[in-house]
Amino acid sequence: MNVGEWITKRTLNHPGRPFLKDEDGREFDNRMFNERVNRMAHALADLGIVKGERIAALMLNSSEFLEIFFACGKTGAIMVPVNFRLAAPELIYILRDSAPRALVYSSDFAEKVQAIKAAGLAIARYFRHGGEKLAEDPPLAEFVSRFPADEPVPVSEVTDDDPLFIMYTSGTTGDPKGAVLSNGNVLFGAIHSLVGYGINHTYKSLVVAPLFHIGALVASATPVIYAGGSLLLQSFYNASEVIKLIQREKINYMFAVPVMFQVMTKSEEWEKADFSHVHFFISGGAPIPTPVIRMYQEDKGVGFVQGYGMTECGRLTSLDLEDSIRKAGSVGKEVFHLKLRIVDKSGRDVAPGEPGEIIVKGPNVFTRYWNKPVETAESIRDGWFHTNDMGRRDDEGFVSVIGRKQELIISSGENIYPAEVERAIQALPEVREAAAVAMPDETRGEVVAAFVMLHEGQPITEDDLIRALDGRIAHFKIPKKVIFVDNFPRNPAGKILKRELKKRVQ
Repeated sequence: MNVGEWITKRTLNHPGRPFLKDEDGREFDNRMFNERVNRMAHALADLGIVKGERIAALMLNSSEFLEIFFACGKTGAIMVPVNFRLAAPELIYILRDSAPRALVYSSDFAEKVQAIKAAGLAIARYFRHGGEKLAEDPPLAEFVSRFPADEPVPVSEVTDDDPLFIMYTSGTTGDPKGAVLSNGNVLFGAIHSLVGYGINHTYKSLVVAPLFHIGALVASATPVIYAGGSLLLQSFYNASEVIKLIQREKINYMFAVPVMFQVMTKSEEWEKADFSHVHFFISGGAPIPTPVIRMYQEDKGVGFVQGYGMTECGRLTSLDLEDSIRKAGSVGKEVFHLKLRIVDKSGRDVAPGEPGEIIVKGPNVFTRYWNKPVETAESIRDGWFHTNDMGRRDDEGFVSVIGRKQELIISSGENIYPAEVERAIQALPEVREAAAVAMPDETRGEVVAAFVMLHEGQPITEDDLIRALDGRIAHFKIPKKVIFVDNFPRNPAGKILKRELKKRVQ
């Protein structure tokens, strides 16, 4: 049974159960949502978006985002959720690489869509979701409404092995890589949540993290849908309002990145908030500070499930509620159907306590990188996905992630590879060379610090350099600190010693 058929099955078994409520106050039960998914599936077919073809979504959280997702499941089409925080050149690269036949966008991103259109990509149709901007593009709802609500018949059977979506993650060379995830990958991600956390049909999930991220999609949404529960879609624009919403709607489950949970503790609503109906919260995307965990546990009686995951695999490990304080700093143990090893450079398992690379194998691991056979072959060897993350396992089997082979920076749950920041800085005419490293930040976990060597006679201030990067890379990738240097520490081969640079911003 493919992921789209989850919605069909829910309708057959419990047509009147709540499925979703969105930010606009629209509410759909299982039957109503299934009809919307079916109309979307027929609309995709009318556009020629059938099995194997792509549709891109540059969208805020909405029912329509999930309707596209599950319509792709039913028909075998492939969704490309796009990070709306990216700058226009980054979006253009992703859309050129994935080559969707259509792009659906929230009207908030009309300016970026204009830049995409100007790039001359081979996108046949554009549809706007909400708003009046770019009136030349038809509203998605109006287009979809004219199609029937009966179950679609795909051109050929859609199985667990068929791709469902392509989610882009930053590449070590600076070019994003599209991780192709299958129906089966999503299924086992949901199974791991049910087996590990006991999620069932009574759960009501507040979805505040953006659905273009793997964490939100496979932690906030799909496990609860698979279990028969319901969703509330909301933007995280105000911590006080989110706390009020949790109480008013009796939310008992929410995924968010650590910074969101930290902001909530500083809200004026925190002190009087009643979370007695909350089963637990899930934190991901970056380590959550132990003091924050203690505040929720001691002040509100709410624990955290934490874990370690990747775009290519979803969640790989889980640190459960009972271990969240005792084993703070660990990411827990591998999920049920996953095999996880920590190996040395020769591929041999290291002893407990010894560092090595984390490699994994299991049904939640992605199938390939889109259009990148070389990178796929480098990452998946003998059936094992090499994460490029360094870790160690203690005597009890708990895993800790201790470093990143490619120096990934994680800021508020967003992945930033130094190479893409360096490339943007070095494109400035004043800059001779640049090196980007992670700098600790109390709110975001990490931010970018850049060390910059200028061409002789080409002065530029820190503020001017930062302003010059606006629009070239996403805002969260722009350095928060720039340090000008006359030279870089280097090894005998001439490579910059970033570990020495990091010491200057710790």
